[in-house]
Amino acid sequence: MVKQASLLSQLEAIVGADGVRRSDELSAFAVDGLTPQAAVAPSSYEQVAEVLRYAHTEGLAVIPHGGGTHMHIGNVPGRYDIGLSLLRLDQVVEHEPADLTVTCQAGITLDRLQRHLGQHGQLVPLGPAWGEEATIGGILAANASGPSRHAHGAPRDFTIGMKVVTADGRITKAGGRVVKNVAGYDLCKLYIGSLGTLGVIVEASFKLAPTAKVERTAVATFETPGQACAFAADLQRRGLTLRAVQLLNATAASAVELAQQGLCALVLDLAGTPQAVERSRREIGDLAQDAAADLRDEENAAKAWESRMRLGSTEEAYLLCKATALPTHLSALIESLETVDGPPHILALPAVGVLYASWPRLEDAEAAVGRLRTAVTAVDGSLVLERCPLDIKPRLDIFGDPPPSFDLMRRVKEQFDPKGVLSPGRQVGRL
Repeated sequence: MVKQASLLSQLEAIVGADGVRRSDELSAFAVDGLTPQAAVAPSSYEQVAEVLRYAHTEGLAVIPHGGGTHMHIGNVPGRYDIGLSLLRLDQVVEHEPADLTVTCQAGITLDRLQRHLGQHGQLVPLGPAWGEEATIGGILAANASGPSRHAHGAPRDFTIGMKVVTADGRITKAGGRVVKNVAGYDLCKLYIGSLGTLGVIVEASFKLAPTAKVERTAVATFETPGQACAFAADLQRRGLTLRAVQLLNATAASAVELAQQGLCALVLDLAGTPQAVERSRREIGDLAQDAAADLRDEENAAKAWESRMRLGSTEEAYLLCKATALPTHLSALIESLETVDGPPHILALPAVGVLYASWPRLEDAEAAVGRLRTAVTAVDGSLVLERCPLDIKPRLDIFGDPPPSFDLMRRVKEQFDPKGVLSPGRQVGRL
């Protein structure tokens, strides 16, 4: 083990005195109760590479950091020596409005990038909560997406290129800065969702979407999640201009004042040209009348969007899980989860088959996790515990039992990071 004084001296030689964080700042880099010996904030890709080369030589564990909004996701680290902040890498590298592409550094926040693109009537279709703090690199590492996944897909669908620093300090490229990339393996899809265990993302390129000329939000209320899911499926078949479709169970809908007590809410965000939005809203109204559903327009759409987003990533949750299942099984899964020491707040994307469930308190969290996994397994789904109490987290694999592909995943980790330098223990099976 390298002594802290020697470690700080070596890191200062790499990133300069202004790039080494003070001892009283280290608590901001804590992960699951573990605090590193040191933390650095490189100002160039070369400095990131040099830090990793040093860590690789000395056998030190490094965990990358962005805005910290997704650091709760992942297993407890096996060890942790250096926190690596990317917040000084926060520039737009290249933006080609005519080609609908942008390249940016990993430390730029989502909101800042969107403001830059918005000047040209464009956006990158990433949509997780806390965009004022969440960085592009952190969003990709956590594979975080928001409700607009309904229209644009997940980050893997529109990320076209990356620069990544490997565990032994090599600056590598995957993909490119143009949409048509066909050379070599698509390593972008491998890095996205890897939680910083395979490499440190320092730059990313995206396909862009035009901003909508008109946005409108409608809310339909139903007595059961099954009715809401059936209505959402009907909408999905009609090809309407929907940016997002979100289902809130009765507890969540009541919390954000979208429905009366005991009713769940289906929130429909429309976006597009004035004519397309008007036609879609009219058709939704007709369908709601046929389904005997109460439908109204939401006047304060921006506030409603943010409050719904934060239901799916709340910091106050005692237990927060993300479950996936076939859309046809989603209503059954919601009804099962509502019986687990509930009722929880549930925010679901019925057309995608993803839901977030959070509990503000539980008498026996570990037993509840067992019941959650049983409920998800019954519908052939998957479950990730995004937040759980620290006293039980070391005893759990937050991803559940390793999948059949785990041996392949282990071999990939060994090839990319044989010394276990990057975020050791954070991934599936504690890779």
